[in-house]
Amino acid sequence: MLGVARQLQALLLVALLAPLALAQPTVRIRAENGEPLVGALVRVTTLDGRVIEFALSPGAPFTVKDVVLGKLTVEVVSWKGVPIGYKKTLEVREDVTILVPGVNTAIIKVVGSRGQGLAGARVEVYYGGALVESGATDEGGVYRTTLPTATYRVVAEYGGRRAEAQAQLPGEVTLSLDVFTTVAGVPLSPSEVLGVVALAALLALAVSIAAYEYSVWRRRRIAKVVAPPA
Repeated sequence: MLGVARQLQALLLVALLAPLALAQPTVRIRAENGEPLVGALVRVTTLDGRVIEFALSPGAPFTVKDVVLGKLTVEVVSWKGVPIGYKKTLEVREDVTILVPGVNTAIIKVVGSRGQGLAGARVEVYYGGALVESGATDEGGVYRTTLPTATYRVVAEYGGRRAEAQAQLPGEVTLSLDVFTTVAGVPLSPSEVLGVVALAALLALAVSIAAYEYSVWRRRRIAKVVAPPA
């Protein structure tokens, strides 16, 4: 009887400790601004030596089964082709969310020569010569995205005009293009605007002179018609 009682106690102890020995945590990985790092290359190492490497699925956390003592090391290797190398050792017994430091909002402004925002300007972001992403500015001339901390080459194009800059992002960078205004969908620089104004003034002057000459000619012609014969 005593032996049976001890066996029952041992089984009960194992049943109580099993959840503590092996955990199945669900882990979410996000940027500091809360955006999920969809497509990030992630490496997970457990205490028993298992190494799991994968790309983070869209909108879904990942679950690691049978984690010894609930401990694991999560490394975010890269995202959008940009190295991150953030590593964190966790002791988890329930779902957890990791916010990766240095991955945050980047703001790219594209403005004209008057400081006005240029809506619809094309923006391209490069890292190490490779295109990280591209898009267009909003109505205020602003393009927002989420990036790992690094030095990027940022290119803006609008109406055939182009500007680029090296920028440390996340953060904010402004690119200025020689655009004073847009007429009929055509962007014009200050010198081009002056040229258009001067051309309009010359055309108006030419029309005025032509009208005056025509009126003089018409008066002379009328005078000849109504003049009495000699």
